[in-house]
Amino acid sequence: MYTPPNFRIDDREVIRQFISENSLGLLLSVRDGVIHDTHTPFLISDCGQHLLGHIARANAHWHDWEEDSTAKVIFTGPHAYVSPRYYESEFAVPTWNYTAVSISGRIALIEKTEAKLDFLDRLTSANESSDSPWTLDRSDERYLNLLSGIVVFSVSIDSIEASFKLNQNKSIEDQRKVVASLTETGCPFDHAVALLMENNIADAEQDGGGESAARTKSDLKSGDKPQPESEGGAR
Repeated sequence: MYTPPNFRIDDREVIRQFISENSLGLLLSVRDGVIHDTHTPFLISDCGQHLLGHIARANAHWHDWEEDSTAKVIFTGPHAYVSPRYYESEFAVPTWNYTAVSISGRIALIEKTEAKLDFLDRLTSANESSDSPWTLDRSDERYLNLLSGIVVFSVSIDSIEASFKLNQNKSIEDQRKVVASLTETGCPFDHAVALLMENNIADAEQDGGGESAARTKSDLKSGDKPQPESEGGAR
């Protein structure tokens, strides 16, 4: 995934939280030169070294997965169009702010019934928000019979690429103007991006970023200089 230094995120805890909040991932793998893709919710394993997911057994995507088969999982968070009208600066081009995490690793099938049930328990618990959450009744044979209809798997977290493109390469004034403009649109995604930008600006100012631009903490550590966007926006 193309990840300019200004937008790169290296903080594992930030990435973990992002996946938790945007858990519907796009699973990609290649078989015989054909790209197969499936949207499915993921969890991070307790050890933090694997993604855990499931797909329908009827889905041919899992066919021919072998011991060393590799996959990529992409998680996408809030994103928003940014108009040149939003900037304080006179010259600007349109761009798109976004947040994304890409993980690559090896696929392994999870065969044991108890491990499958543990995964489903965790997945349900992570997504139930009611005061009286639904839980899987392991004593109900009907649920156990449904296990044969899914394939549970893990993807080792061998590499992580995370990009939060939030106008870090622009001045503080420009970023604040974008935040104000996105807040006024009425679009939930725009509002979510505006909140991320506000937090990013606050972090940068707390760390002494000042006028140089609000940048991610990882970039403040790396000392990379802000990169200008090309026409059409940095992707």
